[in-house]
Amino acid sequence: MENQLFLSNVETFANLHWILENGGQQYAQIGTAQSTGTKLVSLDSFFNQPGMFEVAMGTPLIDVIEKIGNGFKQDIKAVQIGGPLGGIVPLHKMKDLKLDFESMSENGFLLGHASFVSIPKDFSMLKYIEHLLKFTADESCGKCYPCRIGSFRGYEMIEKVGKSDYKIDRQLFDDLLETLEIGSLCALGGGVPLPIKNALMYFEDELKGYFIQE
Repeated sequence: MENQLFLSNVETFANLHWILENGGQQYAQIGTAQSTGTKLVSLDSFFNQPGMFEVAMGTPLIDVIEKIGNGFKQDIKAVQIGGPLGGIVPLHKMKDLKLDFESMSENGFLLGHASFVSIPKDFSMLKYIEHLLKFTADESCGKCYPCRIGSFRGYEMIEKVGKSDYKIDRQLFDDLLETLEIGSLCALGGGVPLPIKNALMYFEDELKGYFIQE
């Protein structure tokens, strides 16, 4: 065990060879002032050219989709960027964003580890929210109440909507998201409200029928 090396951040180690050969100052010239260097971008199977690519920070997201991923195989309405806690970005917002931390944050999204998970046009956004909450409930370590109980209660509400005529009290749901966001001890419970809020904002027309508004 003493001679084993464990990598906790593959992306950082992937950059080391280039930095050691060319120097940190040269590496810092790539990208933007606040987001230097490159990013490993993972494009899912909905892209015509899926795979993992090393992309310079600051690259427009529309270029990542059209030039690197060669567009989509079918109609897509949004892409979740940065994993299950990453923001849900509708396609029309791509032109406003770049592959950097600042533009994503300023627009209410998250770059995270830069995975691109496509959401097809015919896939229910309600089902996608249900998936996010179930993932959080399943992955919760159980140490704190907001994440352990809150994620499961959120999942129960969304699941019930999909199986009956039940409608969710929007204020109650917003309160639940706020509790998860500010009360969870780690980024799992604290992070899942972001993509759900993105979905509620940008896909309001699709989702409003499932909620009771005050």
